[in-house]
Amino acid sequence: MQHPLVIIGGVAAGMSAASKARRLQPDLPVVVFEKSEYVSYGACGIPYYLSDVIPDHNKMVIRTPQYYDERLGIAVLTKHEVLSIDTEAKELQVKDLDSGEIKKQPYSKLIYATGARAIVPNLPGVDLPGVYTLRTLNDGLKVKDALASPSVKRVVIVGAGYIGLEVAENLRLLGKEVQVIEKAERLLVNFDSEFSQIVSDELERNQVHVHTGEGLVAFRGNERVEAVVTEKGEYPCDLAILSIGVRPNCELAHNAGIKVGFKGAVVVDRQMRTNVPDVFAAGDCAETYHRLLHKNVYIPLGTTANRQGRLAGQNACGAPEEFAGVLGTSVAKIFDLAVSITGLTEETARDFGFDVLSTTVTTLDHAIYYPNPRKIRIKLVYDRKTATLLGGQIVGHEGVAHRADILATAITNGMTLGEFAEVDMCYAPPYKGVWEALTVAANVAETEWQQQK
Repeated sequence: MQHPLVIIGGVAAGMSAASKARRLQPDLPVVVFEKSEYVSYGACGIPYYLSDVIPDHNKMVIRTPQYYDERLGIAVLTKHEVLSIDTEAKELQVKDLDSGEIKKQPYSKLIYATGARAIVPNLPGVDLPGVYTLRTLNDGLKVKDALASPSVKRVVIVGAGYIGLEVAENLRLLGKEVQVIEKAERLLVNFDSEFSQIVSDELERNQVHVHTGEGLVAFRGNERVEAVVTEKGEYPCDLAILSIGVRPNCELAHNAGIKVGFKGAVVVDRQMRTNVPDVFAAGDCAETYHRLLHKNVYIPLGTTANRQGRLAGQNACGAPEEFAGVLGTSVAKIFDLAVSITGLTEETARDFGFDVLSTTVTTLDHAIYYPNPRKIRIKLVYDRKTATLLGGQIVGHEGVAHRADILATAITNGMTLGEFAEVDMCYAPPYKGVWEALTVAANVAETEWQQQK
Protein backbone atom coordinates (compact mmCIF):
# COMPACT_ATOMS: atom_id res chain seq x y z
CA MET A 1 0.00 0.00 0.00
CA GLN A 2 1.34 3.41 -0.96
CA HIS A 3 1.84 5.74 1.97
CA PRO A 4 0.46 9.25 1.41
CA LEU A 5 2.10 12.58 0.96
CA VAL A 6 1.41 14.17 4.34
CA ILE A 7 1.27 17.91 4.92
CA ILE A 8 1.36 19.50 8.38
CA GLY A 9 -0.53 22.79 8.19
CA GLY A 10 -3.53 23.68 6.07
CA VAL A 11 -3.38 27.38 5.33
CA ALA A 12 -1.44 29.14 2.55
CA ALA A 13 1.65 26.99 1.99
CA GLY A 14 0.08 23.71 3.03
CA MET A 15 -2.94 23.88 0.76
CA SER A 16 -0.92 25.24 -2.16
CA ALA A 17 1.37 22.23 -1.78
CA ALA A 18 -1.54 19.81 -1.59
CA SER A 19 -3.25 21.30 -4.66
CA LYS A 20 -0.08 21.24 -6.76
CA ALA A 21 0.67 17.65 -5.75
CA ARG A 22 -2.83 16.61 -6.72
CA ARG A 23 -2.51 18.24 -10.16
CA LEU A 24 0.78 16.48 -10.81
CA GLN A 25 -0.23 13.09 -9.45
CA PRO A 26 -4.01 12.56 -9.58
CA ASP A 27 -3.79 9.16 -7.87
CA LEU A 28 -1.38 10.12 -5.09
CA PRO A 29 -2.93 9.89 -1.61
CA VAL A 30 -2.62 13.31 0.07
CA VAL A 31 -3.40 13.95 3.73
CA VAL A 32 -3.37 17.37 5.42
CA PHE A 33 -3.42 17.87 9.20
CA GLU A 34 -4.55 21.27 10.48
CA LYS A 35 -4.69 22.13 14.19
CA SER A 36 -7.46 24.73 13.87
CA GLU A 37 -10.90 24.28 12.30
CA TYR A 38 -10.13 26.48 9.27
CA VAL A 39 -7.99 25.88 6.20
CA SER A 40 -7.13 27.93 3.13
CA TYR A 41 -8.19 31.32 4.46
CA GLY A 42 -6.97 34.83 3.75
CA ALA A 43 -5.56 36.03 7.06
CA CYS A 44 -4.57 39.36 5.49
CA GLY A 45 -8.25 40.25 5.39
CA ILE A 46 -8.72 40.05 9.16
CA PRO A 47 -8.15 43.79 9.90
CA TYR A 48 -10.96 44.62 7.45
CA TYR A 49 -13.24 42.03 9.01
CA LEU A 50 -12.97 43.86 12.34
CA SER A 51 -14.62 46.97 10.86
CA ASP A 52 -17.19 45.13 8.70
CA VAL A 53 -15.49 46.20 5.48
CA ILE A 54 -15.54 42.41 5.10
CA PRO A 55 -18.79 41.62 6.96
CA ASP A 56 -18.65 37.82 6.92
CA HIS A 57 -15.55 35.90 8.02
CA ASN A 58 -16.59 33.01 5.78
CA LYS A 59 -15.76 35.20 2.78
CA MET A 60 -12.09 34.90 3.80
CA VAL A 61 -12.24 31.09 3.66
CA ILE A 62 -11.19 30.32 0.10
CA ARG A 63 -11.76 26.56 0.22
CA THR A 64 -13.31 24.24 2.82
CA PRO A 65 -12.15 20.76 3.83
CA GLN A 66 -15.24 19.41 2.10
CA TYR A 67 -14.19 21.07 -1.16
CA TYR A 68 -10.75 19.47 -1.04
CA ASP A 69 -12.23 16.08 -0.23
CA GLU A 70 -15.06 16.04 -2.75
CA ARG A 71 -13.47 17.95 -5.65
CA LEU A 72 -9.79 17.08 -5.32
CA GLY A 73 -9.68 13.89 -3.30
CA ILE A 74 -7.44 15.46 -0.64
CA ALA A 75 -8.10 14.35 2.94
CA VAL A 76 -8.04 17.46 5.13
CA LEU A 77 -8.31 16.69 8.84
CA THR A 78 -8.96 19.83 10.86
CA LYS A 79 -8.61 20.00 14.64
CA HIS A 80 -5.81 17.44 14.41
CA GLU A 81 -2.51 18.26 16.07
CA VAL A 82 0.73 16.55 15.05
CA LEU A 83 2.54 15.75 18.29
CA SER A 84 5.77 14.29 16.94
CA ILE A 85 7.63 13.34 13.76
CA ASP A 86 9.71 10.17 13.53
CA THR A 87 11.83 10.78 10.44
CA GLU A 88 13.49 7.36 10.55
CA ALA A 89 10.22 5.43 10.68
CA LYS A 90 8.60 8.11 8.45
CA GLU A 91 5.69 8.32 10.82
CA LEU A 92 3.73 11.01 12.69
CA GLN A 93 1.91 10.89 15.99
CA VAL A 94 -1.36 12.78 15.59
CA LYS A 95 -4.00 13.78 18.13
CA ASP A 96 -7.66 14.28 17.28
CA LEU A 97 -8.47 17.36 19.35
CA ASP A 98 -12.19 16.53 19.46
CA SER A 99 -11.98 12.92 20.64
CA GLY A 100 -8.55 12.99 22.27
CA GLU A 101 -7.56 9.90 20.28
CA ILE A 102 -3.88 9.62 19.34
CA LYS A 103 -2.91 7.65 16.26
CA LYS A 104 0.08 7.04 14.01
CA GLN A 105 0.25 8.27 10.43
CA PRO A 106 2.93 6.97 8.04
CA TYR A 107 4.12 9.12 5.14
CA SER A 108 6.06 8.72 1.91
CA LYS A 109 7.00 12.39 1.75
CA LEU A 110 6.34 15.08 4.33
CA ILE A 111 5.75 18.81 3.83
CA TYR A 112 6.13 20.92 6.96
CA ALA A 113 3.93 24.02 6.63
CA THR A 114 3.02 24.95 10.18
CA GLY A 115 3.21 28.72 9.67
CA ALA A 116 4.08 31.17 12.42
CA ARG A 117 2.45 32.50 15.57
CA ALA A 118 2.19 35.95 17.06
CA ILE A 119 5.01 36.85 19.43
CA VAL A 120 3.72 37.17 22.99
CA PRO A 121 6.35 38.56 25.38
CA ASN A 122 6.62 37.19 28.89
CA LEU A 123 5.59 40.37 30.69
CA PRO A 124 3.37 41.14 33.67
CA GLY A 125 -0.31 41.22 32.77
CA VAL A 126 0.04 39.71 29.31
CA ASP A 127 -2.54 37.06 30.26
CA LEU A 128 -5.15 39.59 31.39
CA PRO A 129 -8.54 39.40 29.67
CA GLY A 130 -8.69 42.06 26.98
CA VAL A 131 -5.14 41.48 25.71
CA TYR A 132 -5.26 39.90 22.25
CA THR A 133 -3.10 38.86 19.33
CA LEU A 134 -4.31 39.00 15.73
CA ARG A 135 -2.74 36.27 13.66
CA THR A 136 -5.33 33.59 12.90
CA LEU A 137 -8.95 33.64 11.84
CA ASN A 138 -9.91 32.50 15.33
CA ASP A 139 -8.02 35.50 16.72
CA GLY A 140 -10.06 37.75 14.45
CA LEU A 141 -13.35 36.25 15.62
CA LYS A 142 -12.40 36.81 19.26
CA VAL A 143 -11.25 40.39 18.76
CA LYS A 144 -14.32 41.33 16.73
CA ASP A 145 -16.58 39.92 19.42
CA ALA A 146 -14.73 41.92 22.08
CA LEU A 147 -14.87 45.13 20.03
CA ALA A 148 -18.66 44.85 19.86
CA SER A 149 -18.93 45.63 23.58
CA PRO A 150 -20.03 49.25 24.22
CA SER A 151 -17.49 49.39 27.05
CA VAL A 152 -14.57 49.06 24.60
CA LYS A 153 -13.84 52.63 23.56
CA ARG A 154 -10.04 52.92 23.89
CA VAL A 155 -7.65 50.52 22.15
CA VAL A 156 -3.88 50.39 22.35
CA ILE A 157 -2.01 48.55 19.60
CA VAL A 158 1.52 47.44 20.43
CA GLY A 159 3.56 47.27 17.23
CA ALA A 160 3.64 49.56 14.19
CA GLY A 161 4.13 47.14 11.32
CA TYR A 162 1.65 46.50 8.51
CA ILE A 163 -0.89 44.58 10.60
CA GLY A 164 -0.82 46.98 13.53
CA LEU A 165 -1.38 50.00 11.28
CA GLU A 166 -4.09 48.32 9.20
CA VAL A 167 -5.87 47.41 12.42
CA ALA A 168 -5.52 51.01 13.63
CA GLU A 169 -7.30 52.28 10.53
CA ASN A 170 -10.14 49.82 10.87
CA LEU A 171 -10.63 50.53 14.56
CA ARG A 172 -10.95 54.23 13.74
CA LEU A 173 -13.69 53.27 11.29
CA LEU A 174 -15.47 51.78 14.31
CA GLY A 175 -15.06 55.05 16.18
CA LYS A 176 -12.54 53.71 18.69
CA GLU A 177 -9.85 55.86 20.27
CA VAL A 178 -6.60 54.34 19.03
CA GLN A 179 -3.01 54.66 20.19
CA VAL A 180 -0.06 52.79 18.67
CA ILE A 181 3.07 51.96 20.66
CA GLU A 182 6.31 51.09 18.86
CA LYS A 183 9.64 50.16 20.43
CA ALA A 184 11.69 51.34 17.45
CA GLU A 185 12.34 55.02 16.90
CA ARG A 186 9.94 55.05 13.96
CA LEU A 187 7.13 52.96 12.50
CA LEU A 188 7.44 50.68 9.46
CA VAL A 189 11.13 50.05 10.02
CA ASN A 190 11.34 47.98 6.83
CA PHE A 191 11.09 51.32 4.93
CA ASP A 192 13.52 54.19 4.82
CA SER A 193 12.82 56.89 7.38
CA GLU A 194 11.20 59.49 5.10
CA PHE A 195 8.43 57.05 4.23
CA SER A 196 7.87 56.20 7.88
CA GLN A 197 7.29 59.89 8.57
CA ILE A 198 4.75 60.27 5.77
CA VAL A 199 2.74 57.33 7.14
CA SER A 200 3.03 58.66 10.70
CA ASP A 201 1.60 62.00 9.57
CA GLU A 202 -1.31 60.22 7.88
CA LEU A 203 -2.09 58.32 11.08
CA GLU A 204 -2.06 61.50 13.15
CA ARG A 205 -4.35 63.21 10.63
CA ASN A 206 -6.81 60.42 11.29
CA GLN A 207 -6.50 60.69 15.06
CA VAL A 208 -4.33 57.63 15.57
CA HIS A 209 -1.73 58.68 18.11
CA VAL A 210 1.67 57.09 17.52
CA HIS A 211 4.29 56.74 20.28
CA THR A 212 7.67 55.53 19.00
CA GLY A 213 10.80 54.70 20.97
CA GLU A 214 8.76 53.14 23.77
CA GLY A 215 9.36 49.54 24.79
CA LEU A 216 6.51 47.57 26.32
CA VAL A 217 6.90 46.92 30.05
CA ALA A 218 3.59 45.47 31.24
CA PHE A 219 -0.18 45.37 30.99
CA ARG A 220 -1.94 46.70 34.06
CA GLY A 221 -5.37 45.76 35.31
CA ASN A 222 -7.37 43.86 37.91
CA GLU A 223 -10.04 41.68 36.34
CA ARG A 224 -9.12 42.78 32.80
CA VAL A 225 -6.62 45.04 31.06
CA GLU A 226 -6.88 48.70 32.04
CA ALA A 227 -3.64 50.16 30.71
CA VAL A 228 -0.53 49.46 28.66
CA VAL A 229 2.68 50.39 30.48
CA THR A 230 5.79 51.37 28.52
CA GLU A 231 9.27 52.62 29.40
CA LYS A 232 8.01 56.18 29.12
CA GLY A 233 4.42 56.17 30.26
CA GLU A 234 1.09 54.50 30.78
CA TYR A 235 -1.77 54.41 28.28
CA PRO A 236 -5.29 53.64 29.58
CA CYS A 237 -7.25 51.23 27.41
CA ASP A 238 -10.25 48.92 27.33
CA LEU A 239 -8.57 46.50 24.92
CA ALA A 240 -4.99 45.90 23.79
CA ILE A 241 -3.68 44.18 20.69
CA LEU A 242 -0.17 42.73 20.47
CA SER A 243 1.24 43.05 16.96
CA ILE A 244 5.01 42.88 17.44
CA GLY A 245 5.82 40.25 14.86
CA VAL A 246 5.67 36.50 14.40
CA ARG A 247 7.75 33.49 15.35
CA PRO A 248 8.00 30.34 13.18
CA ASN A 249 6.19 27.28 14.54
CA CYS A 250 9.25 25.07 14.38
CA GLU A 251 9.53 23.31 17.75
CA LEU A 252 8.04 20.15 16.25
CA ALA A 253 10.57 20.20 13.42
CA HIS A 254 13.50 20.92 15.73
CA ASN A 255 12.56 18.02 18.01
CA ALA A 256 12.54 15.73 14.97
CA GLY A 257 16.07 16.70 13.95
CA ILE A 258 15.00 19.03 11.18
CA LYS A 259 17.48 21.91 11.07
CA VAL A 260 16.29 25.39 11.97
CA GLY A 261 18.24 28.56 11.29
CA PHE A 262 17.60 32.29 10.90
CA LYS A 263 15.00 33.46 13.45
CA GLY A 264 14.22 29.84 14.23
CA ALA A 265 12.78 29.08 10.78
CA VAL A 266 13.35 25.73 9.06
CA VAL A 267 16.41 25.72 6.83
CA VAL A 268 15.54 24.81 3.25
CA ASP A 269 17.38 24.72 -0.04
CA ARG A 270 15.92 26.22 -3.20
CA GLN A 271 13.88 23.08 -3.83
CA MET A 272 12.29 23.51 -0.39
CA ARG A 273 14.13 20.43 0.92
CA THR A 274 15.19 20.25 4.56
CA ASN A 275 18.25 18.43 5.87
CA VAL A 276 16.12 15.30 6.35
CA PRO A 277 15.41 13.11 3.30
CA ASP A 278 11.83 13.26 2.00
CA VAL A 279 10.96 16.21 4.27
CA PHE A 280 10.18 19.59 2.74
CA ALA A 281 9.16 22.89 4.36
CA ALA A 282 7.36 25.97 3.09
CA GLY A 283 5.64 29.15 4.21
CA ASP A 284 6.00 31.24 7.34
CA CYS A 285 7.78 28.41 9.17
CA ALA A 286 10.61 28.31 6.62
CA GLU A 287 13.47 30.48 5.45
CA THR A 288 13.27 31.95 1.97
CA TYR A 289 15.89 32.72 -0.65
CA HIS A 290 16.47 36.40 -1.42
CA ARG A 291 17.17 37.27 -5.05
CA LEU A 292 19.55 40.16 -4.35
CA LEU A 293 21.27 38.95 -1.19
CA HIS A 294 21.75 35.43 -2.61
CA LYS A 295 21.10 33.91 0.80
CA ASN A 296 18.23 32.70 2.93
CA VAL A 297 16.28 35.24 4.96
CA TYR A 298 13.02 35.25 6.89
CA ILE A 299 10.29 37.35 5.27
CA PRO A 300 6.88 35.90 6.19
CA LEU A 301 4.44 37.02 3.51
CA GLY A 302 1.31 35.34 2.14
CA THR A 303 2.56 35.59 -1.43
CA THR A 304 5.81 33.86 -0.53
CA ALA A 305 4.02 31.14 1.43
CA ASN A 306 1.83 30.25 -1.54
CA ARG A 307 4.76 30.22 -3.96
CA GLN A 308 6.90 28.10 -1.65
CA GLY A 309 4.04 25.72 -0.94
CA ARG A 310 3.32 25.19 -4.60
CA LEU A 311 6.99 24.44 -5.26
CA ALA A 312 7.25 22.09 -2.27
CA GLY A 313 4.29 20.12 -3.59
CA GLN A 314 5.88 19.94 -7.02
CA ASN A 315 9.29 18.83 -5.76
CA ALA A 316 7.74 16.29 -3.40
CA CYS A 317 6.17 14.73 -6.50
CA GLY A 318 9.54 14.33 -8.19
CA ALA A 319 9.33 17.30 -10.57
CA PRO A 320 12.37 19.29 -9.40
CA GLU A 321 12.44 23.04 -9.74
CA GLU A 322 14.26 25.74 -7.78
CA PHE A 323 12.63 28.62 -5.95
CA ALA A 324 13.47 31.83 -7.80
CA GLY A 325 13.55 33.88 -4.63
CA VAL A 326 11.90 36.96 -3.17
CA LEU A 327 12.39 40.69 -3.03
CA GLY A 328 10.08 41.28 -0.09
CA THR A 329 7.58 43.04 -2.35
CA SER A 330 4.63 44.24 -0.28
CA VAL A 331 1.99 46.94 -0.03
CA ALA A 332 -0.30 48.27 2.69
CA LYS A 333 -3.29 50.59 2.86
CA ILE A 334 -3.06 53.17 5.64
CA PHE A 335 -6.21 55.30 5.53
CA ASP A 336 -6.00 57.31 2.29
CA LEU A 337 -2.42 56.26 1.56
CA ALA A 338 -0.92 53.21 -0.05
CA VAL A 339 2.69 52.43 0.77
CA SER A 340 4.78 49.77 -0.96
CA ILE A 341 8.29 48.42 -1.09
CA THR A 342 10.33 46.00 -3.15
CA GLY A 343 13.98 45.00 -3.04
CA LEU A 344 16.46 46.69 -0.73
CA THR A 345 16.09 49.98 1.09
CA GLU A 346 19.03 52.36 1.03
CA GLU A 347 19.82 51.50 4.65
CA THR A 348 19.56 47.74 4.19
CA ALA A 349 21.62 47.80 1.00
CA ARG A 350 24.47 49.55 2.80
CA ASP A 351 24.19 47.19 5.77
CA PHE A 352 24.81 44.30 3.38
CA GLY A 353 27.80 45.97 1.76
CA PHE A 354 26.26 47.37 -1.41
CA ASP A 355 27.63 50.68 -2.67
CA VAL A 356 24.42 52.48 -3.57
CA LEU A 357 22.89 55.77 -4.52
CA SER A 358 19.26 56.77 -4.25
CA THR A 359 16.91 59.22 -5.89
CA THR A 360 13.54 60.38 -4.59
CA VAL A 361 10.99 62.01 -6.85
CA THR A 362 7.55 63.46 -6.13
CA THR A 363 5.26 63.69 -9.15
CA LEU A 364 1.56 63.10 -10.00
CA ASP A 365 -0.26 59.79 -10.21
CA HIS A 366 -2.17 60.73 -13.39
CA ALA A 367 -2.45 63.54 -15.92
CA ILE A 368 -2.49 66.99 -14.36
CA TYR A 369 -5.49 68.12 -16.41
CA TYR A 370 -7.65 65.11 -15.43
CA PRO A 371 -9.66 65.68 -12.22
CA ASN A 372 -8.02 65.08 -8.85
CA PRO A 373 -4.37 64.40 -9.67
CA ARG A 374 -2.50 63.57 -6.48
CA LYS A 375 1.10 63.36 -5.46
CA ILE A 376 3.04 60.12 -5.58
CA ARG A 377 6.50 59.79 -4.05
CA ILE A 378 8.97 57.27 -5.46
CA LYS A 379 12.41 56.37 -4.16
CA LEU A 380 14.78 54.29 -6.28
CA VAL A 381 17.88 52.60 -4.86
CA TYR A 382 20.56 51.59 -7.36
CA ASP A 383 24.14 50.46 -7.65
CA ARG A 384 26.65 53.33 -7.72
CA LYS A 385 28.86 51.74 -10.40
CA THR A 386 26.36 50.12 -12.73
CA ALA A 387 23.05 51.95 -12.07
CA THR A 388 21.37 48.57 -11.66
CA LEU A 389 18.09 48.84 -9.78
CA LEU A 390 18.20 47.29 -6.30
CA GLY A 391 15.07 48.59 -4.60
CA GLY A 392 12.15 50.95 -4.59
CA GLN A 393 9.61 52.49 -2.24
CA ILE A 394 6.40 54.24 -3.22
CA VAL A 395 3.78 56.15 -1.27
CA GLY A 396 0.70 57.71 -2.78
CA HIS A 397 -3.01 57.27 -3.34
CA GLU A 398 -3.65 55.53 -6.66
CA GLY A 399 -1.58 53.09 -8.67
CA VAL A 400 0.94 52.37 -5.93
CA ALA A 401 0.57 48.59 -5.87
CA HIS A 402 0.91 47.99 -9.60
CA ARG A 403 3.88 50.35 -9.79
CA ALA A 404 5.60 48.34 -7.06
CA ASP A 405 5.02 45.21 -9.14
CA ILE A 406 6.54 46.91 -12.19
CA LEU A 407 9.58 47.83 -10.10
CA ALA A 408 9.84 44.27 -8.81
CA THR A 409 9.82 43.01 -12.39
CA ALA A 410 12.60 45.41 -13.33
CA ILE A 411 14.73 44.42 -10.33
CA THR A 412 14.12 40.73 -11.00
CA ASN A 413 15.48 41.18 -14.50
CA GLY A 414 18.52 43.18 -13.40
CA MET A 415 17.54 46.31 -15.28
CA THR A 416 19.58 49.50 -15.10
CA LEU A 417 18.02 52.94 -14.69
CA GLY A 418 18.50 53.61 -18.40
CA GLU A 419 16.85 50.37 -19.44
CA PHE A 420 13.97 50.92 -17.04
CA ALA A 421 13.41 54.46 -18.33
CA GLU A 422 12.94 53.04 -21.83
CA VAL A 423 10.18 50.55 -20.92
CA ASP A 424 7.14 51.20 -23.11
CA MET A 425 4.49 52.15 -20.51
CA CYS A 426 0.81 52.71 -21.24
CA TYR A 427 -0.89 56.10 -20.98
CA ALA A 428 -4.39 57.44 -20.49
CA PRO A 429 -5.21 60.62 -18.55
CA PRO A 430 -7.39 58.97 -15.85
CA TYR A 431 -4.59 56.55 -14.96
CA LYS A 432 -1.23 58.10 -15.84
CA GLY A 433 0.50 61.12 -17.24
CA VAL A 434 2.14 60.92 -20.63
CA TRP A 435 5.34 60.54 -18.62
CA GLU A 436 4.64 57.62 -16.29
CA ALA A 437 5.67 58.37 -12.68
CA LEU A 438 8.17 55.49 -12.64
CA THR A 439 9.69 56.74 -15.88
CA VAL A 440 10.05 60.21 -14.40
CA ALA A 441 11.80 58.73 -11.36
CA ALA A 442 14.10 56.60 -13.53
CA ASN A 443 15.02 59.56 -15.75
CA VAL A 444 15.83 61.81 -12.79
CA ALA A 445 17.85 59.01 -11.18
CA GLU A 446 19.71 58.35 -14.43
CA THR A 447 20.65 62.04 -14.66
CA GLU A 448 21.87 62.09 -11.05
CA TRP A 449 23.85 58.91 -11.60
CA GLN A 450 25.51 60.31 -14.71
CA GLN A 451 26.49 63.48 -12.81
CA GLN A 452 28.26 61.54 -10.05
CA LYS A 453 30.30 59.33 -12.43
